[in-house]
Amino acid sequence: VASQVKSVVLQLVFGVLAGLAGLYMAFGKAEWRLGTELPGQPARGLMATSLAFFSAMMGIGGGTFGVPLMSLYGVVIHRAVATAAGIGVLIAVPSVLGFLFVPIDNAPPYTIGAVNLPAFLVVIGTTMITTPWGVKLAHAMDPKPLKRAFAVFITLVALNMLRKVFGW
Repeated sequence: VASQVKSVVLQLVFGVLAGLAGLYMAFGKAEWRLGTELPGQPARGLMATSLAFFSAMMGIGGGTFGVPLMSLYGVVIHRAVATAAGIGVLIAVPSVLGFLFVPIDNAPPYTIGAVNLPAFLVVIGTTMITTPWGVKLAHAMDPKPLKRAFAVFITLVALNMLRKVFGW
């Protein structure tokens, strides 16, 4: 699917969805819920598959969409962040394997499919170093500032994507 969709469309979809997630995390009220707890199967499986699909398409881990989604089901922010950190690997591994088979014209050197090996190694290395730090920092913060920091980060990333879409 990623090879068939134009980059600008992916940027627009990501920008809008991430913007909505950021606004919810910043201004959402405690009573705004989809449910009091995460749904059981098969709904949970469908949500997880959709989350993984959109995250893979955008080249991101599960936290950007997973944390707000879990929050809408009453999962406390600390648990949502920890869960998202854990499911990131479950999203990344099949995504990278799939992107190895996506043909890219005029790819830079050391690229297999849509995966640039030097960039891949840098991302993996920095992720392995910084993820435990991020999780530790998140657990040390009070929920309200953590939620706001998450909202600011997601909103800035969304605005940057939308800026690219509109050529600014």
